[in-house]
Amino acid sequence: MGGISFDQGAKGLAELGNKYKDNEAIGGLVAGSFADGFRTQMNMGTALSYNTAMSSHMSGLQQGMENLRTGNTMKLMGAEGRIAKDLIGAQGAQQRLGIQETGSQQRMNIGAQGAQQRLGIQETGSQQRMNIGAQGTQDRLNLGVKGSEDRKSIRTAGGEERLNIGKRYQEERNMRSDARGAIRSLGARFFG
Repeated sequence: MGGISFDQGAKGLAELGNKYKDNEAIGGLVAGSFADGFRTQMNMGTALSYNTAMSSHMSGLQQGMENLRTGNTMKLMGAEGRIAKDLIGAQGAQQRLGIQETGSQQRMNIGAQGAQQRLGIQETGSQQRMNIGAQGTQDRLNLGVKGSEDRKSIRTAGGEERLNIGKRYQEERNMRSDARGAIRSLGARFFG
């Protein structure tokens, strides 16, 4: 795109210069414009060369820094690995001593706990047998009382229901009688 614009501008200037070749002012303008264009191209080439050289130099510096950082990291990792190995060895010996002591203590605790649990199970079994007997007696008494109460409630509910049925029947008869009287009264008033 830039090259096309440059070519079109140069062609237009050349045509202008050729058309007015006897005009000194236009000749100077065309020659000055070409000189400016050539100088701009020279400056761009110089700037591009400078930027390329600086980018290459900066890239080299960056690569050197990365290599230095990687080397330092590897040295630190090696030192950390040796320290961790020494610590793990010492920690393992300490853990073995702790495991031995814990095992002895646990064996003594398990023996004492087993004896205590056997005593507790015996006592619990005796207590549960006594509770089951007392509960059975209480359940039988409660069932007898509940059966008697249920029978009384059923008799009372039946009597109430019979009274309610009679009362509802009487109310329905009264409502029908009232409705017939109202219809007769309306009919007499309507038919006059």
